[in-house]
Amino acid sequence: MNPTHIIFIDFDGVLNTEKYQAELYANKQPRSDKYGPLFDPEAVENLRMILDAVPDAQIVISSSWKLEGFQRMKNMWKDRGLPGQVAGITPDNIEMDWIINLDEISDYSILVGRGKEVRQWLSDNSPNGCRYVIFDDLPDYLPEQEEHLVTTNPYTGISYDDAIKAISILGEN
Repeated sequence: MNPTHIIFIDFDGVLNTEKYQAELYANKQPRSDKYGPLFDPEAVENLRMILDAVPDAQIVISSSWKLEGFQRMKNMWKDRGLPGQVAGITPDNIEMDWIINLDEISDYSILVGRGKEVRQWLSDNSPNGCRYVIFDDLPDYLPEQEEHLVTTNPYTGISYDDAIKAISILGEN
């Protein structure tokens, strides 16, 4: 596999938004299904806009939801009718051989677990490089990934402006 365009995507704060969960709660509607919290239709449509502009882009899940397994993520994507194709999940690089005392850390940039996971996925699956964008509501990434990162507002998730920025990062007009 040597994909040319990849969208690394977190779920909570990106597709699963605080706004949509509050709307569902206020309207006494179900807020989840067998996979977990339901995704905000506006955020999903903004993801669809990116995929329409960059049709060969593939989805790689970086969300902690990936711990439920790749097949389950693919099933959820299909069952929910989400846009695009799930090409993979990032590896889980949680290392438990040392314990961190957060009170003793002044530079939180050393805690870039998702950044390391994205770097590992790219190394394993696209060794010759590809254009990619990362969607997350937390800046848990390496300095060299900053130009690829679209940090979403967890209240709204992927916005129209975020989608336009992602299309630009992926290099399509």
